Amino acid sequence: MNIEKRRTETYILTNLGTLDPVTVYVTNYQQGKGKIVIECFGDVWANYWGGMGDKTLQQFFVLCENDYLLNKLLKETTQTDFEAINEMAHKQGSLLCVTNDVEIAMASDAMSEIFGSDWYMDLPICNTSEYEYLGRIVNAVKGAFSDELKQAA
Repeated sequence: MNIEKRRTETYILTNLGTLDPVTVYVTNYQQGKGKIVIECFGDVWANYWGGMGDKTLQQFFVLCENDYLLNKLLKETTQTDFEAINEMAHKQGSLLCVTNDVEIAMASDAMSEIFGSDWYMDLPICNTSEYEYLGRIVNAVKGAFSDELKQAA
């Protein structure tokens, strides 16, 4: 067994408006390779990047689009858009009201009637609530990293 000790930087972000305090752990293993762990109110998201060019994780994180980061940090980013399905059904004159995927499956006859025989192929989707929540956290982390990088310059 080999054991290596690495220096991990800890960021504690507070006074974030409607967000609880956020703790961020960053380990830069070497230039272009690093890991981030983000914790907020008991939820944790993490990812390792091994190909960031000549950047530190902080520099890389600030430059990335949120959608890319969120897709790396989350297992699920989209879900069935039940509101859109219900709205479409009501426009067709149906009383269909679904709130989860099981209800949709149980209403397959009604779904076929309203949306056609291939209804299950084109269900509307939307971002998960976790995607939206973590997006706010990622913006706060990017802000902290940006401030730190400006001070270092």
